[in-house]
Amino acid sequence: MQRYASWARELCLGYREEVTDDTLRRLSSNSPGGVLCPNLERLHWSIAKNTAAPPFLRLFLSPHLKEITLCTSSYTIDVPSSLPAAAAQIISLLPTSLEAMSVECFPGQDETLTDVISSFICQCGSSPRSFNTRIPLSEAAIQHVMQLPNLRSWTFTHEPPQIPLTPIFPSLEVLDFYIPKALPWLHILASHQKGTIENLEYISFPIGTIVDPTLLSSIITFRNLVALRVGSYCSNPEGCTFRLTDNDMENLAAALPRLGTLELGKPCGFNSCSNTVASLLSISIHCLDLTVLETHLNTRTIASDMQRLLDRGAGCDKAKCELSDLTTGYFPTELPEGDIETVMMGFKAIFPHLESVGCRGFRFKVTIHGAILLTWHILCAEYFYKA
Repeated sequence: MQRYASWARELCLGYREEVTDDTLRRLSSNSPGGVLCPNLERLHWSIAKNTAAPPFLRLFLSPHLKEITLCTSSYTIDVPSSLPAAAAQIISLLPTSLEAMSVECFPGQDETLTDVISSFICQCGSSPRSFNTRIPLSEAAIQHVMQLPNLRSWTFTHEPPQIPLTPIFPSLEVLDFYIPKALPWLHILASHQKGTIENLEYISFPIGTIVDPTLLSSIITFRNLVALRVGSYCSNPEGCTFRLTDNDMENLAAALPRLGTLELGKPCGFNSCSNTVASLLSISIHCLDLTVLETHLNTRTIASDMQRLLDRGAGCDKAKCELSDLTTGYFPTELPEGDIETVMMGFKAIFPHLESVGCRGFRFKVTIHGAILLTWHILCAEYFYKA
């Protein structure tokens, strides 16, 4: 360990194997008054059982330390009641010159750490490039984060302040919404002056996000997006949360041509949304760099919708993206053999490099030449192999 520690630049403690307080004491005795890892740049430390951890932080405070991930939660052990206080003490001892910081805490620990992490953030200068924490922050800490000149990534877990300062998040590239109540930030950023949003490349939305034209009107402001992810799924009795039309999807694709990843929520079984396969053609034509696509799709009349696209040429004179796998809406439980071929030809015309089409966890029967195929993935593989 000592030999490794002398040149280590990244260290993970307590994630795969338990690091006890006794282990830390023995490490400390071998490094009296000094640093265990003098060249350390990145520290990932799960202190779920290290209630006596704060005095041993000095072992890892290398002059080169740039990034720290502190985890105080565990799914396999009982979390000691004294752990939040230990985590708070560790945070108070961290250097404010860190470039990246992530604090992952167990539910219920948030309030204990709010004051100390807010105080830490307010003391940071221009160094921070990434903050990732689900802990609520003070108003002063939020205002300070908004002004950090080099901040690239931030997790939004709070409602925006009543009167936001200007400019805000001048260098933000990654925008991660952890909870729905933080979504009002999106409108503020979208309506802000140009210099604030031109670097944004990634947006992630939480479970419960409704994908509708209102959300879309803010998203398309960020013209340089390369990844857009919505983590929601339709599990409530109120119905589908996906409410975009074919025209909406075309506007999205035309406004964001750099997209490589587009995930608009896991397809559901309601099959009630308004967009059809025409929206897939718009995406393929406008977003040539696309490699990941997940979207809802109304498939009740998929065969006739696809035939209509084929009759119009399905954009045969235009370049298409190189998407090879598509996750989309629920298909009818049965399709006549002729319709199957029409649908497969249509998918091939829309996505020339497509290898499989599927809906997660959904299985249904389709007959091809007397054989019963149980999944849409198998259906696609069969068809494309013959083609």
